[in-house]
Amino acid sequence: MWRQAVSELRLHPGRFVATLIAIAISVGFIAAISVFVNSEQSALGKASSLPLANADLYISTQGAEVPDLADTISAVEGVRGVHQVPYAQPLILNNGDRSTLSQLYAVPPEDLQWSELVDGRWPATNREIVLSRAGLDALAANVGDSLSPDNSGENSLTVVGATDDPKSLWSAIGYVQVGEDWSTGEYAVLLDDGASTVDALAAVSASARELDPQVTVTTAADQRQKALDHLTNDFDVFKYLLQTFGVVALLVGMITIANTFTILVAQRRRQVGLLRAVGASPGQVMGRVIVESFLLGVIGSLLGIALGFGVALIGGSITGSLHWGLDVAWGELALAFAAGVAATMISAIAPAVVASRVKPLEALQVVPTAAQARRAGLVRIILVALAGVIGALLFVMSRVNTDLSVLWAVGSGAFLTVAVLGAAPFFVPPLLRLLGAAFGRTGPTARLAFTNAARNPKRAAATATALMLAVGLIVTLQVALATARTSGSESIYATYPVDFSVSFRDEVPADLIDRLEGMDGVAGVRKVPSKLTEEGVVVFDQNGLLRELGKRIPEDAAPRDGEILVAPDSMIAQGRDSVTLPGTSGDLTLKVRTGDGLRYDQASVSTETFGLLGGDAVEREIWITLQDRGDVTAINQVVKVLETVPDADFGMSGAGAILVLNQVLDVMLIVLTGLLGVAVVIALVGVSNTLGLSVIERQRESALLRALGMQRSGLRWMLLVEALALVGVGVLVGLVAGMFFGWLGVSSALLMIPGENVELHFSIDGLYTAGLIGVCLVAAVLASLLPGQKAASAPPTEALAAE
Repeated sequence: MWRQAVSELRLHPGRFVATLIAIAISVGFIAAISVFVNSEQSALGKASSLPLANADLYISTQGAEVPDLADTISAVEGVRGVHQVPYAQPLILNNGDRSTLSQLYAVPPEDLQWSELVDGRWPATNREIVLSRAGLDALAANVGDSLSPDNSGENSLTVVGATDDPKSLWSAIGYVQVGEDWSTGEYAVLLDDGASTVDALAAVSASARELDPQVTVTTAADQRQKALDHLTNDFDVFKYLLQTFGVVALLVGMITIANTFTILVAQRRRQVGLLRAVGASPGQVMGRVIVESFLLGVIGSLLGIALGFGVALIGGSITGSLHWGLDVAWGELALAFAAGVAATMISAIAPAVVASRVKPLEALQVVPTAAQARRAGLVRIILVALAGVIGALLFVMSRVNTDLSVLWAVGSGAFLTVAVLGAAPFFVPPLLRLLGAAFGRTGPTARLAFTNAARNPKRAAATATALMLAVGLIVTLQVALATARTSGSESIYATYPVDFSVSFRDEVPADLIDRLEGMDGVAGVRKVPSKLTEEGVVVFDQNGLLRELGKRIPEDAAPRDGEILVAPDSMIAQGRDSVTLPGTSGDLTLKVRTGDGLRYDQASVSTETFGLLGGDAVEREIWITLQDRGDVTAINQVVKVLETVPDADFGMSGAGAILVLNQVLDVMLIVLTGLLGVAVVIALVGVSNTLGLSVIERQRESALLRALGMQRSGLRWMLLVEALALVGVGVLVGLVAGMFFGWLGVSSALLMIPGENVELHFSIDGLYTAGLIGVCLVAAVLASLLPGQKAASAPPTEALAAE
């Protein structure tokens, strides 16, 4: 059995290429996540422990002041030096339109330094900075340039040197000079060469405890490991989330593998029938298929592990973590290897059972008979119906029990997905026939292609199911993010109707309005008249000004006459039902209403009430509206102009909120689409595999068509139409299911938001969806090329003689 399985793989490797690719991609995806994420967290942990890189012992005072600690420890035998651990301060550094997050350390003592200067010198004043060469490259800066921290033109830092610290995906490493009175409560201890770490640890611990029992002393290695473990816990959630996508890829791969073995068994029915006729038992036939799947699983999983290492190496070279080396969790890789082998063998069980049941007289049948096709449908119908009913009930619960809406929705989505995928053999062939009726009029070749696609319902369903799952997941993600973007944007528009609100200590600078109005992308600038209360609260007519700007505000919107709208943390509300303010004709008592979009020192009243308030109206604030809130260039230009005004104070920014929302959702869309794209690749490999094996299976049929006059181009066209039909059905069902599940996820999440009334705006990114469909159709064309060429190149006489 083993010898026969090895011979089958050796003599017919082309039959198993798609299976190996599916296994390798699935396992490689999981392996790459494991190696890359572990390496990233290890690198980050080592980078966070840089101040202890050359230390032998670590001392912490737990934040307490312990006088003479350094001098006392320095007197311990074997101790060469005691230094405070340089503290790290995160700071955003800017150079023109470039920014990067930096981790700035106090310049360490010479014997504690963990990096070397490659240019310039160490900083001598608090207005100088040394940055890693990688950080300077990220900012497009050089030694001698000035960097501004946190978008502030003031207090710029002059770059006086560059170090060889490694680059990082998270931040750049830099050094600044600080005063002598700084204290971190942490100390790095260096020992003499040859000194025993164990003995020194005991002696230093005893001396430290005499000064303060709360002082702790550990080895620097233990402290570095503790920091790494802490980061590992933070990364594990992220890693497990990514592994979820690996499981999705593996699931799609299993569908492709099962489809491959199903076709292989159908193709080798004559061979299996002959084996049964000469005395092979059903167990031997099934065992041979299982052994083949085991060997394929081993080979494909090994290729996947190698692929994972390659991806991790490329990723590490980009992020800089490769400087610290790869951190390999061999247990996780062993689990990925075992998962690949197990998935392959599990996928082959059903085809192996089918092979074991082949009788010698059935060997002449290329595909199952109509009676065989109907025989196994009852159990599937019952299971699919049960999953559908459970999914529908959970969906109803997600609408009723809104406190746990998302949990009910997740359960509903899982059972409905099982129902849709399980019912594929029932609806895929009718859809193919429907497409055939619609497009079959283009010619007999197209009609024959649709007939071939629907000839074996299980094969067609298995091929389309893989695409349904992959495309459905991507569309679910895309619809969810697009709907969240639209709904979030509408909510932001309602809360922050203007793009920028900027206030000033005195009146608005005279030339600022002209500078802003002349900029591209700025739709308008409006001065805001306001009156100042004794508590320092700025009162203005928000709704009236918004109506002047063309914003649609309901006539009965708060505040009405006699009301004052304030933020929940307002300076003048503080839980009161009403406030009394000076008016033009005596005190004016106003009913308090709370709402969003206002600062703690702002309040809004109606136009009539504003006129009744005492005091003169002063223009201390401006509102800026943009032509496009998502225009990053316009936002940056406005910010740069306002930064030149020393006392400009940014208020609530609708443009900023929209920008953050778009950036977060764009990153999520790109990253998650890339991850789920692996599943699409595997699914399309399955399409190519289906066509390739069906070409082998239909050699006599193709030869007969060629003998009857069909040209080579006709055969290629037939297989292309067949590929487009299978992909089209999978994409169509995936689109519909994905739209529903995307809506279900977002609507359930909004139902769980307490006290909020965020209106759901269903949305789909038409360009993105069209691109996804286009990629699938192009891939279908590519998938048909090799099978079509193979079918067209076989001479009719040879194909008719093939067994």
